[in-house]
Amino acid sequence: MRPWLLAVPIVVLALTSGAPSAVAQRRGVAPVLHEPIPADAREDVALAVSLDGDIPAAINTPRGLVQAPDPARPVSSSEAPYNHPPGDARDTSFHPDRDTRRPDVLPYDDPFSPSTAPFKRLTAFDTVDASYTLSVRDAHTTPLPVMPTPTPDATEEQFYADMVVDLAAGQKVRIPSVGPGARVLRARAGVGTQDVRFQLWKDGAENWFIEAESSTRARVVMETSITRAAFGGDFGNPSWAELLPVPALPPTVQRSANEVAAKIGVSRRLTPRDDVTKLVSYFRSFTESEDPPTQSRDIYLDLALSRKGVCRHRAFAFMVTALSLGLPTRMITNEAHAWVELHDGRLWRRVDLGGAGTTLHDPLSNNVPYDPPPDPFAWPQGATRGDDLAERARRARAGAPATPPGAPSSSPTVSPLSPASASPAGSSGPNGGGDPNGAGGFGSNGTLGGVKSSSQPDDRPASIVTMSLAGADAHRGAPLKVRGQVASDGEPCGHVTVEIVLHSRQQGNVVIGQLATDERGAYDGAIVLPSAVPLGDYDVQARTLGDKRCGAGFSR
Repeated sequence: MRPWLLAVPIVVLALTSGAPSAVAQRRGVAPVLHEPIPADAREDVALAVSLDGDIPAAINTPRGLVQAPDPARPVSSSEAPYNHPPGDARDTSFHPDRDTRRPDVLPYDDPFSPSTAPFKRLTAFDTVDASYTLSVRDAHTTPLPVMPTPTPDATEEQFYADMVVDLAAGQKVRIPSVGPGARVLRARAGVGTQDVRFQLWKDGAENWFIEAESSTRARVVMETSITRAAFGGDFGNPSWAELLPVPALPPTVQRSANEVAAKIGVSRRLTPRDDVTKLVSYFRSFTESEDPPTQSRDIYLDLALSRKGVCRHRAFAFMVTALSLGLPTRMITNEAHAWVELHDGRLWRRVDLGGAGTTLHDPLSNNVPYDPPPDPFAWPQGATRGDDLAERARRARAGAPATPPGAPSSSPTVSPLSPASASPAGSSGPNGGGDPNGAGGFGSNGTLGGVKSSSQPDDRPASIVTMSLAGADAHRGAPLKVRGQVASDGEPCGHVTVEIVLHSRQQGNVVIGQLATDERGAYDGAIVLPSAVPLGDYDVQARTLGDKRCGAGFSR
């Protein structure tokens, strides 16, 4: 055994409906004498196999066949539920802030397959008041129908949604959607095999909600479809008369926006297309900064004129400026990222302005990624795009080298973390990410996923990582409970990412998930073992890249 691996063997056992586990055989349980037949997504599509709620067992996507989530799968302790009602202050408004530091570890729950990370559409805002607080202009909700027909056409993409929701009798609970204009083809809410009656709703900014007749924690599985153009592509060339009407801004906000518009060089004298192109270029040029913008005037002017900020600052200032011109605009947020949507006279389109964080903490997702349409707008060199954030998270889970911000994902320049190649992290700071309430924080200067070039010296004190397991056996698809501590130079390492890795001589290293430490440097959670992990005996290791103060480290 290599000396740097934690000597805690576990056995990963296959779980199938027809084959007994090794544990069951050792206990004398009689085996089931038939051979299990694995699911075949191609047969499911060809035979139109359906699950509970008439959800198809598999769908065709540009990345190949994708199997449906199991609507009857029990809720695990590692799945965080959606539980915010419409009146919850955390979701009904957005207040801009001046913390322009780049985020480090960003928590994320990815309910969609194929994966749209980090663009889960959770909270949308479409109006601004005199205090620069964003909200929803029309919060009145209308029913969101479940329509199995018509069948999605060639312009639409299909997705599965799989989420856990704390349903409250008679209350509407916020849930994410895959994008603007999405429709629900089929849906099922239930606890195991027991169905729960529900109704879906949406408000004027297309925020989604679910209301049930009873209070329970349920799994909600849906098949949805959406036009591909909603994820980007060419904005088109509409006239001003073809755009949706935009209500007038408060006079003080309009005056400040006029000043920003003059600096950018946008006005109603240009076409909407030309204005959008200039706006995207300007707000994508923002930079993360450890030094907040000078507090000299109102917060919108200070952010927009200083050109400082991460994703939420860019999306906020873009929205105010665009609305002042009469461009229909929404700001969209989730726990990890923020961006805008623009209506081009035909439909709402997603526009990412960059400013994404460093590390996406999405331990449960092994979904294939969705490929959106090409971005029609230019990116400045070194930009931190939302797509890059998701790609780095996928590569980290696979144990592959990461790529620097703005570089193609096929050009790795940093080695994966190991005792021989651990590399220093960049600068850090709290409250800098996509979270509209200020969660996360990390710095830049050529950093990538908390790592700089391995040729640079690391003067940070190494992190001491401890780890313990709840048991010695684990099953594929079941949670593996892990806990431990990260400290450096006698002080706890708060809010750093911890990777959990399996190792065997036959399989090498397999990253099975990530956790994040709290302010005391402790981490505690359950990692669901991917179904693709081969059977066998494994050693387990916890490792971290650290942050600005804490160096890289691994359990022994």
